[in-house]
Amino acid sequence: MTVGAKSLVQVNREAGNLCRVQIADALMVEGRVVYTKVYKRMPFGKRFMDIDVWHNEVNLGEIETKVGGSRYLSLQKLKDGWLGVSDYPLQLVRKPVDW
Repeated sequence: MTVGAKSLVQVNREAGNLCRVQIADALMVEGRVVYTKVYKRMPFGKRFMDIDVWHNEVNLGEIETKVGGSRYLSLQKLKDGWLGVSDYPLQLVRKPVDW
């Protein structure tokens, strides 16, 4: 399926990237240090975290960003659960499509 000259996959990817940038920017305005697309190695395979948040040199955890009804896959949930029990908090932030 295409939307204009772009495939639906491209449109969704761009929406997800924009969401990540908007949330990271908002956190930086509040004085947080953020890193995006951070690689984490774990027992269940690699994981790229959308946003890694720091304040006063303390890691506050990760943010996984999603737009609308985008899928949060079982393997992602497993990896994120492992992070949670490893004392590394992760929050899912879902942006409404019409926001």
